[in-house]
Amino acid sequence: MTNLWLWVSLGLYSLGLLHAILTVITRREKMFRIGLAALSLGIVFHLVALVEDGLAVAHFPITTPAEAASLVGFVLAGAFLFVYWRYQYQSLSVFVFPLVFVLTLTGAVGQGGDATWGSPLLRTAWVYIHVCLIILGYTAFFLTFAAGVMYLIQEHELKSKTPRAFYYRLPPLEVIDDLAYKSLAIGFPFITLGIITGAVWASTVWGPRWPLDPKVALSLVSWFIYLSLLFTRWSAGWRGRKAAYFAIAGFAVILVTWGTNTGMHSFVSP
Repeated sequence: MTNLWLWVSLGLYSLGLLHAILTVITRREKMFRIGLAALSLGIVFHLVALVEDGLAVAHFPITTPAEAASLVGFVLAGAFLFVYWRYQYQSLSVFVFPLVFVLTLTGAVGQGGDATWGSPLLRTAWVYIHVCLIILGYTAFFLTFAAGVMYLIQEHELKSKTPRAFYYRLPPLEVIDDLAYKSLAIGFPFITLGIITGAVWASTVWGPRWPLDPKVALSLVSWFIYLSLLFTRWSAGWRGRKAAYFAIAGFAVILVTWGTNTGMHSFVSP
């Protein structure tokens, strides 16, 4: 299938990444405007590529690892625009833009391969909903993870007698914690619904063996981590460093979950 527009969006994302890095180094607002414009235009071409891809294969384009990576990159880029509109801090782009570029590159290079969901049972609207919910949840949790990393860096710099230059590029701790909490609160319902829809579908196809699948088990582990984080924030008032550690641990499990391709989830074959 044609992936011209995906390569165009990739070029624009690379331009945005370059200017985002230069903005953090030089602290020039005008430079970031170029990067932001490049990212915004890249999202438009990325959407065109996704629509063209879907029309070419006659279904929602998430049935291969490359298509899923491309969709995650698109959603993450859009999420960044929303967060930037809300908080007006450029430093988050250093965490988001590289991942958007890598995911889009993965989608562009991997397009046209033969990897797909082998069974027709897996190509159903129910599974599409499940995967989309998981992708939205993972995107929000990446922002929670990035906020956790930024919080630890900023807290360390504040305690240092000689803060380094990056300290002045990051948002205040209150802003970072607010981003972490709101992205967590948004991502948790998506992940919960994604696990529920996947469980209902898996129980009808795989029977009672579905909880034994490694990918399912790891998904439940990450879900419990984020549930614990939400509960402790509401009940015990957890903020700051403890919440950041939990957010980082949760996303580490998500990365392992994403890369697991064994058991009943091995239907995605290279």
